Amino acid sequence: MEFEGIITMIWSEETVWQNNSRKVTFVIEEETDREFKWSIAIDLWNDKADLIKDFKQGDKVKAGLNFRAREYNGRRFNGVSAWRLERLDGSAPSSASTAPADDDLPF
Repeated sequence: MEFEGIITMIWSEETVWQNNSRKVTFVIEEETDREFKWSIAIDLWNDKADLIKDFKQGDKVKAGLNFRAREYNGRRFNGVSAWRLERLDGSAPSSASTAPADDDLPF
């Protein structure tokens, strides 16, 4: 499934569980004129945590999502993770270099 909208929050990367998994959570809110907008909190795990580094609050994005339900102590919990994050506003990522690749500078 895919969800499009605007990034409204990005939490700092954290290390969780005994296997030291990397996790970053962020929120996408749909872009609409309705009073009550849909939003979703999404986790990025391990190597996918790097996907968010080129994004900031206010960026328009489309996320490819996976859903998972887990059982713990007789209760069920849902998890949403992203496997892809794409910029929708047409701008280059904020970390993109504007310098030419072969500039022959000595420093």
